[in-house]
Amino acid sequence: MRLVYLLESAAQLWGGIKSALAGANLLAAKGHDVTVLSKSPPPDWMSCGFRYRQVPDFAPQHIPESDLVIGTDWSTVPFAAQSTTGTPVHFVQGYEGCFEQNRAIWDQIDAVYRLPVAKIVISAHLQQLLQSKFECGSRFVPYMIDHDVMFPSLCRRPKNNPVRVGVVGPYQVDWKDIPTALEACSIAASAGLDLELVRVTNTAPAPEEHDLPFPVEWHVRVPPARMGHLYRSMDVFLASSQGSEEGFFLPAVEAMACGVACVLTDVPCFRSYGSGQYALFVPPKDPFEMAQALTLATTDALRRPLAKAGLEIAQLYREPIHVEALEAVFGGIIADSRASSPTPSPSVPVVAHE
Repeated sequence: MRLVYLLESAAQLWGGIKSALAGANLLAAKGHDVTVLSKSPPPDWMSCGFRYRQVPDFAPQHIPESDLVIGTDWSTVPFAAQSTTGTPVHFVQGYEGCFEQNRAIWDQIDAVYRLPVAKIVISAHLQQLLQSKFECGSRFVPYMIDHDVMFPSLCRRPKNNPVRVGVVGPYQVDWKDIPTALEACSIAASAGLDLELVRVTNTAPAPEEHDLPFPVEWHVRVPPARMGHLYRSMDVFLASSQGSEEGFFLPAVEAMACGVACVLTDVPCFRSYGSGQYALFVPPKDPFEMAQALTLATTDALRRPLAKAGLEIAQLYREPIHVEALEAVFGGIIADSRASSPTPSPSVPVVAHE
C-alpha cells in the first residue's frame, strides 16, 4: 500500500502524534510505502523508518500519488479530502469538537466530521460518539503501546519510602483537569499520606504548579524510550480527565503495563479499556474521592490485584495487533474505494500507470 499521512507538527510530544508516527514506522517495516508530510522538521524524540517530508502546507501539489491520504486530526482532513492523489481517510484519535479551547470553531470542526470520508477510530467510545452525534460509521483499530519499553519491575520499592504518585499531562489543557489531581494529592498529604508527586508534562510547568505542599519530582518532554523506567518508579498512577474529550490517553495503559496501580476518573475513555476492576474509578472533578482512592491504592489488599488486572488489560494493546488491524482497515478502505469508482467507458482509452 502507498500511504501518505498529513501531520500538522511533529515538534511537540503528544500521544496522538506519537501513535501516528509509530504506526507509520510499523507499516513501513512491513514493506508498505509510507510518507509523512508535516509542517515541522522530523521529531527529535524518535527515529523515522518512513519517508518524512517537511512542507509549507498541504496544498495538492505537495501530496504525492498514493492509495490513501490520512488526516491525523480535524485540521488536516479537509486537505486529504481535497487531494486528488489518493482516497481520503480521517484518523480519529479524539473528538476535538468538545475541547473548550476550540469553542469558537466547533461548527468548523463538526463540518469536517460530516465530510463523506472514511473514518478510523482508536476506542469504542469514540466509535459510539461518532455514531450518535454524526450518524456515521467508522472502523475500529485498537491502539498500541511499546511493550519493549513498558513492562513491570521485578522488585518492589521499599515500603518506608514516600508513596510516589504519577500525574502525566499538560496543566494548560483544561479537560485533563490537572488542578483537581494536584488538589487530591494535597488532601491525601494533609490526611497523613507520605506522598511524593512524579509530575510528567510535555509542556512547560504552569505557575500554579509551583509551591505545592509536598515534594515534586519534575520531568518535562520525556522521550518515549525513557517513560517505562519512570512509570516503574511510581506506586500509583492518577489520571484526572473530566469528560468525553479524552480519546484514549496512552499513559494510563502504559502505567498498567509497567505494573502500576491506577486511579482513574469514571469517564468513557478509561472505562473502554476493557472489563473488570483494573483501576479504582472515581467521579471527575472530585478531589476528595481521588484522595481517598490514592490512599486505598497503596495498600497491599488493593495494589496487587489492581496491578495484576492492569497488566492483563495492557496485553490487549500490542504492536502486532495494531499494525495488523491498520493493514486490514486500510486495505478495506482501498478495496471499497476501487469498487465504488466508476468504470471507464469503453470509448475512452485507459492509460496504465507504472
